[in-house]
Amino acid sequence: MAIEVRQLRYFVTVAECEHFGRAAAALHIVQPAVSKQVARLERELGLTLFDRSHRRARLTPEGRAFLVHARRALSGIDRAAAAAVEIAAGNTLRLGSSVVFGPRIEAALAAVRDAHPGITLQVTSSASTTGQLAALAVDDLDAAFVAAPPDTPGVRVHHLWNEPLFLVVPAAYAHTAGNLAALAELPLARSARADNPGVHDLITAACRAAGFTPRVGPALTRVHDLLAGPVASGEC
Repeated sequence: MAIEVRQLRYFVTVAECEHFGRAAAALHIVQPAVSKQVARLERELGLTLFDRSHRRARLTPEGRAFLVHARRALSGIDRAAAAAVEIAAGNTLRLGSSVVFGPRIEAALAAVRDAHPGITLQVTSSASTTGQLAALAVDDLDAAFVAAPPDTPGVRVHHLWNEPLFLVVPAAYAHTAGNLAALAELPLARSARADNPGVHDLITAACRAAGFTPRVGPALTRVHDLLAGPVASGEC
């Protein structure tokens, strides 16, 4: 299936104008060109998008359903084009983060804004360090804040600061939390290694240094959900 962007634009304009002639005027082209491209779109989809039996071009049920997706697709295309223009002009910095935003990151972003008042910061967050590094490698991001990143071809790492790792345990184990070996019986919740290999391996090494191999616990995704659920109930 080969649908052209102009076909989507013509279709949406006809749907909004409910008339091929008025749509052509709004698009600043001749009516036959609009009719031809909409007809091609219908053949490509195998659907009848407009009821042409009246003087007005009314959407069929299939046309109304397709209009939602056509508008969504055009919106995405327009946003992508705008982002590309900004990036080409050097006015946008695309940042990612696989760590929780804290005072240090907020201060770093504030410093960038102060130094470059006209810049636009596009910030995306993901719990996956490897996902952020992959985005950097293919130029989908300009920089990213990540923890303990593994070596990744095409990516250069700059050490910014050290962050402590916190151990959260059920209240019943609070008095033994200082002795890691005393917690060996508890399942350990942490991020999947595929997402955060560096942090995963640091934790594994600490447990083995204390004399045990950590038991597999629930995957660490949303910290607050984990604390309110398995940890609070003593399951990990």
